Amino acid sequence: MSKTKEEKLKMISDYIDSSRDEIVKFLTDFISINSVTYHEGDAVHFLADKMKEFGYDEVRIDPVGNVVGRVGHGKTILLYDSHIDTVETGDPADWGMEDPLKAEIIDGVIRGRGAVDDKGCLSGITFAGKAIKALGLEDDFTLWISGSISEEDVEGSCVKAMTEENPDIKPDYILVAESSTNRLMRGHKGRALIRITVPGKCAHASAAWRGDNALIKALPIIESIDKFNDFVEDPFLGKGTIEVTNVDCKTPSLNTIPGEAVITCDRRISCGESIDDLLNEVKPFYEKIPGVKADIDNEHITTYTGYEINAVDYFPSWVMEEDDPYIQAGAAAYEGLFGKRPEITKWDFCTNATHLCGRMGIPAMGYGPGDETLCHGTQDKVPIDELLAAIKFYTALPLFAEELKK
Repeated sequence: MSKTKEEKLKMISDYIDSSRDEIVKFLTDFISINSVTYHEGDAVHFLADKMKEFGYDEVRIDPVGNVVGRVGHGKTILLYDSHIDTVETGDPADWGMEDPLKAEIIDGVIRGRGAVDDKGCLSGITFAGKAIKALGLEDDFTLWISGSISEEDVEGSCVKAMTEENPDIKPDYILVAESSTNRLMRGHKGRALIRITVPGKCAHASAAWRGDNALIKALPIIESIDKFNDFVEDPFLGKGTIEVTNVDCKTPSLNTIPGEAVITCDRRISCGESIDDLLNEVKPFYEKIPGVKADIDNEHITTYTGYEINAVDYFPSWVMEEDDPYIQAGAAAYEGLFGKRPEITKWDFCTNATHLCGRMGIPAMGYGPGDETLCHGTQDKVPIDELLAAIKFYTALPLFAEELKK
């Protein structure tokens, strides 16, 4: 006799609760493996071995270096993605602990580099695959779990390469596992890096009149950018922003006026503006200064496997309507587990959803344990109870999503 959904949710909750010690060990072991961006290899192989140990139906490491594992073979296809790379640990003294890679557990909270960003989430979605297999829940869905790389530097670029290198993975729905204090996320702004190159002519500072100081010419451009606030406002994401984040001067010495200044701007994208829209927006800031040009920055990266990617620093925003059936399936899964509706909101930062939903148009949601405001800091931590609750959600969601295809 088949079990009701309520019975399945009770099975999930009991199984995850009974696995608390195993889950804690999994995450603390994972944190101990250094996986700074472009150096994720050891952590990738650790995660692949875990997937095999957990009984996944298929595990692969693609040429890019991402690890993907599959549970089930039904017609509704979900992809859960979480990034495996972390930022540097920094000075252990700033943490007040011996080594941020040696996780500490105090008052039910796991602390260490990657706990909140993003190994807590990645451990969670990976363990959800084990729970689905152990409980025999892989009914009419296929669940792919992705441990993607290099998100901290070029979000979306390595999952883009993953979709190209694994063309057989064609998800109907996406879940991006990033910290959200277990709130359901339905969108976030995008971002772009805009470079404005101001020409000049180098000259010795003692005879500056012989040259043309590019930095001085850049100042009114910087001032115009700082004052600009004429953005279209999205009713959910709000207004975009633009901020000068770096000025690089081309000069052979500190007693030479610069012959070129490159202004780098971080532009947060709220309303889906195109690259042309962004470049046209900044044009009035410099069009009266001869020779100035603007473009979108490009990064040529090489992953730990040697795979080369040319990443254009333009990452679009994405928004799902709150009444979208997939978002509502997530809300129903949450309510079925916890007896209350989730808070449905947005992230302030960018994730891999910028490609998976923003570019590819696949329905997506975000969800994860831990306070996202702690990312990259020395209070990188995740509460164990929050992690267990997230794993219950990750395990239950496919039961609700598969109904959308019936």
